[in-house]
Amino acid sequence: MSASVPGFSAVIASKIDRSVQLRRSEIQGDVLIGLQKDVEFFIFFRIEDADAFKRVVRDHLADLVTTTEAVRSRELQIAAAKEAGDLERLPFVGFNLGFTHQGLGALVGEGGADGMDPSFMAGAAARAADLNDPAGQDGTLAWKPGFADGGIDGVFLLTGPLDCKDAVHPLLVEKRDDVLALAGGSISIVHEETGRVRPERGHEHFGFRDGISNPGVRGLTPNQNPADGDQGAPGQDLLWPGEFVFGYPVQDPEKPFTEPGDPPGLPQAWMRDGSYMVFRRLKQLVPEFDAFLDERGEALGLDPALLGARMVGRWKSGAPVMIAPLQDEPAIGGAPLLNNDFEFGSDPHQRRCPYAAHIRKTYPRDDLARLIPNGEGVVQTHRIMRAGIPFGPEVTEAEAESGTSAAERGLLFVCYQTSIVEQFEFIQKDWSNAPGFLFDQTRPGSDEAVEPGHDPIIGQASGAREMDEPVPNYPFGSRRSTLAMPNPFVVPDAAAYFFMPSIFALRTALSEPGPATVTASAERKGRAEART
Repeated sequence: MSASVPGFSAVIASKIDRSVQLRRSEIQGDVLIGLQKDVEFFIFFRIEDADAFKRVVRDHLADLVTTTEAVRSRELQIAAAKEAGDLERLPFVGFNLGFTHQGLGALVGEGGADGMDPSFMAGAAARAADLNDPAGQDGTLAWKPGFADGGIDGVFLLTGPLDCKDAVHPLLVEKRDDVLALAGGSISIVHEETGRVRPERGHEHFGFRDGISNPGVRGLTPNQNPADGDQGAPGQDLLWPGEFVFGYPVQDPEKPFTEPGDPPGLPQAWMRDGSYMVFRRLKQLVPEFDAFLDERGEALGLDPALLGARMVGRWKSGAPVMIAPLQDEPAIGGAPLLNNDFEFGSDPHQRRCPYAAHIRKTYPRDDLARLIPNGEGVVQTHRIMRAGIPFGPEVTEAEAESGTSAAERGLLFVCYQTSIVEQFEFIQKDWSNAPGFLFDQTRPGSDEAVEPGHDPIIGQASGAREMDEPVPNYPFGSRRSTLAMPNPFVVPDAAAYFFMPSIFALRTALSEPGPATVTASAERKGRAEART
């Protein structure tokens, strides 16, 4: 197998944009490519002894981190093995780590983490209300332990394969035990989550193929579209890496998206080659969603599968409704060179894809090109790199029959960016949650304004949600329809914002000897007092 890697690697390398050079051995591996994962352990911890923990980071954990260089090498080995007909899963184990703002305070001291992203510094719990995350009448977040009260300083990510019996591979269990043994009493575990791929690999719990529309990264993603050198796979625009990792050119909203913007200044020098990670535990009410499709589909005269496709913007196979507006085309859905090759600008009146469909809300592609100057370039400044994994069991027959969830399942959502405010939060607040987006739309042949409604999958509102035109008018219909969604299908019940430092930062600025002047526990106390 190894003999075939160099030739394959050379082919890939020849198709990569060399105008920017990534320091791949410094960037954590989950950020740009994603750690190889059948199973992922999320271990959320509190720093109990900052000096001891810094020694562990400097002397041990920094050396264990799986880098982007390592992940790329593994990807090439996997591709070469498949090309050689070897379908056995390679036992790769990954390890990354990140810190909340208060966790960084425990490591670098007072002022050492100032000037960072405002939402990161505030913390996910403080930002929840602005995102319309559900809370009780008293405003209390019904989140998993440690998340709402600011009790988390950091997270370990450990990833690995399943064994031949679909159990967690012993190498991953061993790696977890090793990391925790090294950390010892310097930390305490606050909460743990385990993600695992579903039997229908690549599909989330609602059944839809996921992860199709992640952007490509210049300097890393090879060009696979002979018709467009600025794309990876067809439809996958190549973005400047500074959107996801600090210290590189970024997307400039004043320029075409193909032209680089200057790397922004770093509030702290040790942020170079690091990235912000957003974590959200998203419960998916799958039996309720399926029952809703059956009931509302019948009321609207739609097949439930078509209604679901209109809400998501894709069929469960992954085929986009922009290409397959009325019936699924699984051959397209499963083809990486076909299933993302479309734009929305050719559908100005939502005949193929509703304005509110999940994939149109969260990534409107060229929709804004006809509405604002450099609209497509602006859209590309609000992208994220997703790296989540499902959690929880499959739906049981009893749950399916009752239309009610008896067990928790969903998505351990993870995304990376260099601005939580302008990337993750912007997508959630200004696009998914905003019923008026896509703005300034009218009905065909009239001046009647259209309110697209909420993203039916992740859009959040303080009251009821609605979606315009669930019933397709493709190709020339004029039926007006509205889909009322009184209850959410996705419910966040934990969230945290982390910074994923470079290997150099872990070995130096974040682990220098000497006590920090601000401890994580002191910052937690200050935040608790501020909330009361």
